[in-house]
Amino acid sequence: MNDELMSRHKRRLRETVNLCFLYGILTIALHLLFSIASTALASHYILFYLLDMAASLVGSLCPALALAYMGRGLRYYLYPPHRHKTKVFDSVLLVVLGLCGCMVANMVCTILGSYLPDVEHRVYLTFEGSVGNFLLMLTASALLPALCEEIPCRGYVYGSLAPYGHLMTVLLSSFLFGMMHSNFNTALFAFLCGFLFGCIRKTSNRFWLSVIVHFLNNALSTAGLFLRTNAGSDAYLSFLRWSSQIALFLFAGCVFLLYKRGIKVFRFRKCPFPLRKRDKAQAVLSSPVLWLFTFAAMLVKFV
Repeated sequence: MNDELMSRHKRRLRETVNLCFLYGILTIALHLLFSIASTALASHYILFYLLDMAASLVGSLCPALALAYMGRGLRYYLYPPHRHKTKVFDSVLLVVLGLCGCMVANMVCTILGSYLPDVEHRVYLTFEGSVGNFLLMLTASALLPALCEEIPCRGYVYGSLAPYGHLMTVLLSSFLFGMMHSNFNTALFAFLCGFLFGCIRKTSNRFWLSVIVHFLNNALSTAGLFLRTNAGSDAYLSFLRWSSQIALFLFAGCVFLLYKRGIKVFRFRKCPFPLRKRDKAQAVLSSPVLWLFTFAAMLVKFV
């Protein structure tokens, strides 16, 4: 490949990375504004969670929709037509694998939590008793985030970067997804979950599978928070203990079954994009917007 063509490919990749992480900067800025407003309304739980839902829609979803509209349209990023989709049984196995993998990641992050700085800006409200209150929590903390974060991260960002290589795409979309979360422990957990979501998207070629896994993971966390509030810490710890043991067993079982069926979730094939790994890494790391996004995310976590 001549130098001029290589330079053109690098520039094309760098511009794509710039646009993807521009989304991250916009999201961090908007979520910070909503966080300040929701903290002021912390005593009014309905307004608090309504504002939380607005943050998901306006802060996470709208910037991605705007960037996708300026590109090739959202459908292009969500439904690439050229790859084979997994069968229904394999898709179910991938959902179970993703959910159990998130629970295993939660175990790892809980162990590492004491070694990471804990800076938390968001306020989370819990309330007792009412099923209606729980449904409000579930909508604000599980349903809307699953849709409004997956459409950008495993939709627009993944679809934009996928032509340049799936391993790079999964890592960059997971990094963006993790750094958009508030503190370091949550960011690590989100990165690990995002890596699983990206592998599921890559393996199945079904965008909605990552949405389902994301929703189930958030719903399980919300149910655990509601259980701790209403049944006490002992019942919550007991729930965590047995559910984590089952998750570890099911995660290993799903990996084995998928491998036996010829589906290697964590294998990344060589990308046909005409740049070497070193050249792709150079193009990504020379993106000014990537470093600006990293600086902004770190600043939010520390300040």
